[in-house]
Amino acid sequence: MSATPATPLFALHDIGKDYAAPVLDGVSLTLEAGEVLALTGENGAGKSTLSKIVCGLVTPTRGTMLLGGAPFQPGSRRDAEAHGVRMVMQELGLVPTLTVAENLLLDRLPQRMGWLQRAELHAAARLQLAKIGLSHIDPAVPVSRLGIGQQQMVEIARNLLDDTRVLILDEPTAMLTPRETEHLFEQIALLKARGVGIVYVSHRLEELQRIADRVAVLRDGRLVDVRPMAGVRESELVERMVGRAVHEHDGRPRRVAGAPMLS
Repeated sequence: MSATPATPLFALHDIGKDYAAPVLDGVSLTLEAGEVLALTGENGAGKSTLSKIVCGLVTPTRGTMLLGGAPFQPGSRRDAEAHGVRMVMQELGLVPTLTVAENLLLDRLPQRMGWLQRAELHAAARLQLAKIGLSHIDPAVPVSRLGIGQQQMVEIARNLLDDTRVLILDEPTAMLTPRETEHLFEQIALLKARGVGIVYVSHRLEELQRIADRVAVLRDGRLVDVRPMAGVRESELVERMVGRAVHEHDGRPRRVAGAPMLS
């Protein structure tokens, strides 16, 4: 008797989104627990729209989603987060006038009789910061006093709760120093060990080769390739992203018969 395939942590089936014209069409993907799935493609390929559908910011026009085998239809970002699906976006959602601690626990501030319990707040924030190796950051410091890279790491820490099951990272290293990037990769390895499924959205192919288990390529709103990351060459990914072969010698794209030209 053949073994029953394991249920993936997360699954998309025939996801589409239309505005004036379709921006996503027929996207089907799976994400396993403890996997880093790279999502790449040119600007306008549909990566952001797909990510926002998963985290409840955009409602798909068609298609279904499953979380742990159960139907998943988040009506809002808060709804998705209640199910452990979270996204760290390029546009930071931190409130600069609030402290690090207040930003980390904004929707669950410890209060007693209407008064904020700062000692309890700071203790909880230190635990949250320690999970991502940020123990050196003072939770009482206003976010505006942090560097942009530290702010990005705080934003990531805010989304790393114990119930996180799926984490989407949208170009997470765009504002990080090389040292901060290395630190982020260490945290991703720890999350994988915890069984968190990670969707890593990036154009930086050298990063994807380091941390991704599989890579999914979107082009013009369609999924054009999904394959294991191991052994994939950058030229192969670029070819799938743009729909044209890349010349082996001078790197200039060469038209593939039947492939669309970019405007």
